[in-house]
Amino acid sequence: MEKIQSHAIKDIWRIRDGLLLEVHKFKTLGHCWIRSKKSVKQIRGCKGLTELREDYCDSYTKKTFSKGTLIYNTVPVEPETNKDNFRFEIKSSGGSIFGKNAEEIKKILNDIEKAISTYE
Repeated sequence: MEKIQSHAIKDIWRIRDGLLLEVHKFKTLGHCWIRSKKSVKQIRGCKGLTELREDYCDSYTKKTFSKGTLIYNTVPVEPETNKDNFRFEIKSSGGSIFGKNAEEIKKILNDIEKAISTYE
């Protein structure tokens, strides 16, 4: 088990090959569809995270998001400081978790619990 991404918005743990635990550490500020790539810049260290280079008014929702607002995929976000509001997601590349026996599954579950407990 290893932490392969650490960011204020999202952490990713590799529990084992093909099995990831994603920790979403942000709160959403609404939705926004930015058509121009010129108005955002990529943030290193977190896939899908961009930052607004200028104020942006969403034509559909009529909301204005200020320069510097973080956009995760299409969602304006800000870092969440309350650990109780973090969201955890287990992702598998194979669609299911397979173990040769009960002990192997228990070890996988134990590793997931250890990673989650670092946020308590």
